[in-house]
Amino acid sequence: MSVLGVDLRASRKKPSSIAILDSQSHLTKLGSFHEDSEFLKMLDDISPDLVAIGAPLNLPSGFCCLDQTCSCHFSVPNRKGRLLELELAKMGISCFYTNKGSIIRELIYRGIFLSKTLREAGHNVIEVYPHATKMLLFGDKVPPKNSAVSVSYMIGHLTPLVSGMEEHANDLDRNTCDAIVNAYTGQLHAQSNTDILGDPEEGILVLPKLPN
Repeated sequence: MSVLGVDLRASRKKPSSIAILDSQSHLTKLGSFHEDSEFLKMLDDISPDLVAIGAPLNLPSGFCCLDQTCSCHFSVPNRKGRLLELELAKMGISCFYTNKGSIIRELIYRGIFLSKTLREAGHNVIEVYPHATKMLLFGDKVPPKNSAVSVSYMIGHLTPLVSGMEEHANDLDRNTCDAIVNAYTGQLHAQSNTDILGDPEEGILVLPKLPN
């Protein structure tokens, strides 16, 4: 069971990172892409069993877009995001809400486009959230992704879970580490060691198994 994890960027000018884990959670490849066409070509060449994308992959129920001039709206009154995002907030895990005021609108659109394209091509795609995975696996003391100690912290905590990281030491940065986290979440999912948040009609988020 090979899993490809994606740390997706909103801008195509910045590299999005990928990581591939085999069925033994061994890191077999790190890479990056700018254009969606590059990524789709990668998938044709690699043919992973599962793709785990760290970005929103669905609009809220009732929405056709995120255009503030459009009349589409939440199908459930007084919502401010997707159900999975509200459930994350109840767990004390911060996230960006998917709504018309979102500051990650371009990332949302890109995630939706890629997931739709991949699913139409027959790929198995799940939505993951690296910050949530890290909090559930490592606790709430995880340093912010942009902090100076983030990479060393992630390497130290991922090495017991993912083998082969030393072979890619020169390519490990905060984005490739998140791609590895996403791939690891996908590998847990393949092993039935995950839970899901949200509504299948609106989009679900895959997380490491939640405590009782």
